[in-house]
Amino acid sequence: MVRAWRILTGRGRALLLIGLIGTIGCALVGERDVMVVPLLLFFVPVVAAVVLSRSRLRLSCERSVHPNEVSLGGRLTGELVITHRSRIPVGVVLLEDDVPAQLGQRPRFMVDSATQDWHRRVSYPMVGHYRGRFHTGPLRVRLTDPFGLVTLDRAFTTVSELLVTPRVHLLESPNGAGGGGQSGDDRPHRIGVTGQDDVLVREYHDGDDVRRIHWRSTARRGEMMVRREEQAWDPTCAILLDNRSGSHTGDHLHGSFEWAVSFAASVGDHFISEAYSIEIYHGQGRLDLAHVSAQRNAVRHVMLRGLAEITTRAQPSLSHGVTELQADAAGQLLVAVLGRVSAAEAALVAGARRNRARGIAVVMDVDTWDGTAKSQDEANEHLDRITAILESEQWLVVRAEARDSVPEVWSRIAALQAVR
Repeated sequence: MVRAWRILTGRGRALLLIGLIGTIGCALVGERDVMVVPLLLFFVPVVAAVVLSRSRLRLSCERSVHPNEVSLGGRLTGELVITHRSRIPVGVVLLEDDVPAQLGQRPRFMVDSATQDWHRRVSYPMVGHYRGRFHTGPLRVRLTDPFGLVTLDRAFTTVSELLVTPRVHLLESPNGAGGGGQSGDDRPHRIGVTGQDDVLVREYHDGDDVRRIHWRSTARRGEMMVRREEQAWDPTCAILLDNRSGSHTGDHLHGSFEWAVSFAASVGDHFISEAYSIEIYHGQGRLDLAHVSAQRNAVRHVMLRGLAEITTRAQPSLSHGVTELQADAAGQLLVAVLGRVSAAEAALVAGARRNRARGIAVVMDVDTWDGTAKSQDEANEHLDRITAILESEQWLVVRAEARDSVPEVWSRIAALQAVR
């Protein structure tokens, strides 16, 4: 009886109470002939509640999301196929699918009546406003009897998974930053970051050939340095992404961190297409890409899935990620995407390039993403200091503001590399 009362609508409860009061009233005044009317009013909602609650509702749902993977800001479509094969017809059917707030509002649908062998296909739009892995569903169904006296809530268990990945921009190949023209999934034997030879320098040791002295590095560091020429038979690119929450600002979709993730994804995608091995590091360590096969599409897919779920973390330093980066074998290229950094953090990152042939740093003027800079002169002075620290370790450094697109910043890198 308690369950029957809970599933009654306001109309059903009112009818039940009116019937009960009328029946008692007729019994008190002795109008037994008239009692049949309030008794009918009393039993109609009771019978409807019992029948609907004990009926075997044969309702099935097939769900899907198209596409199930989209870049940030992309549009998706959820689709539901609902079938009703119960012998007992129901009145109004209210459908509500559980959709995360990051993708839009929860869709609600109403069907006036669901007879035997009833079938409906409904779809609703979503927008990937946030990166990450999301689930839509389960579908919640509210059924009513044809008279609207009883409601019955049911929920399916199946859900749909979808992924919102970072925006990936098409980048041009800067001179000396990686060759193109190769096809297939075999990594070519190429030398592509610093010209004919990948130049690594070290301190001068007794017995070294004086012809190997690297005079630019010697003049910059104030001690004798010699070149160590190594051919990069397996080109590699390491990307360091600053994901500290204190280093970024702005709203989620148009914030500085989303720009940084998009830049990292675009650079990774570019060098994957150039048959480079990709490694991505962040404040907590690195993305696990070592288990991926040599198939470019597989590497690209795993990289984007990893970057889709990366978030900012409240931590003071990038030291853990830099330590893991330095522990790995030497490689050709290191690309650092830095948010708001201190001079100490800049020095830490600058030292990570010493076992790499070339370092490229994108220093973001984070305050331009929300206009909180106290003074533009003060901001420029700080960025100049950070740039000088990185350039002292032979980094190529470019700055990025909120108005700059990823391809524009990459073009500046190409122009800077051409004059070096």
